[in-house]
Amino acid sequence: MRAKTVLLEGAIAGIIGAVMVAAWFLAYDLLRDAPLQTPSLLGAALFEGSSHAAPVQTSTLVVQYTIVHGLVFVVLGCALAGLFAIADRDSRFLFAIFMLLCCFQVAFLALLVVLAEWLLDPIPWWAIMIGNVFATIGMLGVLFPRHRPALRRFAETGLEEPA
Repeated sequence: MRAKTVLLEGAIAGIIGAVMVAAWFLAYDLLRDAPLQTPSLLGAALFEGSSHAAPVQTSTLVVQYTIVHGLVFVVLGCALAGLFAIADRDSRFLFAIFMLLCCFQVAFLALLVVLAEWLLDPIPWWAIMIGNVFATIGMLGVLFPRHRPALRRFAETGLEEPA
């Protein structure tokens, strides 16, 4: 698979993942009658070094955070697409993909606990996990159909070396 194709596939997967998380938190915030509170708080923590959950709802923070959020997901999508391209040749790399996704879940929560623990009061850990699961489902929904041979080989051989 050419690098250009991997990057395009990864960018699409990343954008889908970012949109899935954003849609989840928009719905979550609307249900709590606090539209755009989550990206506003995350933007305040990221760009202003805020250390408390004051209601911040500036559109500039939301836009800035959304851009960073999208770029991070595009990079993650490209990493996943690259691993899937390798998995097309060696299906054992599907295990690396699984590990990367698990590590991403844990790393994001750990990063929040270390850098902005106060965010876990207005945005509970389970809401973050649900958003990340939606993102994972969206990204894998883009990548799985394009890499069925790797999945088929992995189902047949598991982590054994291919013959």
